[in-house]
Amino acid sequence: MLSFGWSELALTALIVIIVVGPKEIPNLLKQIGTFTKSLKKISREFKSSLNEIANEGDLKDVKESLTSIKEIKKDIDPTNQIKEQIDSIKKTANVFENEINDLNNSDSKQKK
Repeated sequence: MLSFGWSELALTALIVIIVVGPKEIPNLLKQIGTFTKSLKKISREFKSSLNEIANEGDLKDVKESLTSIKEIKKDIDPTNQIKEQIDSIKKTANVFENEINDLNNSDSKQKK
């Protein structure tokens, strides 16, 4: 891709010395160094923010899975069905008890 030989590097250095000047080369190198540091910092921050976004997405998936598991557990839980059946049996027993009491009351009224 980009392969530089010694001749290309020497030509580039010669052009930099001519254009910038020998006195300003240290300042240029400092500016290039600070520029590369800032680029690295920006790229690290960008990468970490992308990783955080990815982790948040994974956590949302895990939370959704847990809530769906809890809902399935509620649906499958046999104790709820048993409680409902017991309640219906109690209601039926109360109806029969009321009917029996009504029959007993009507029999006792007829005997009097």
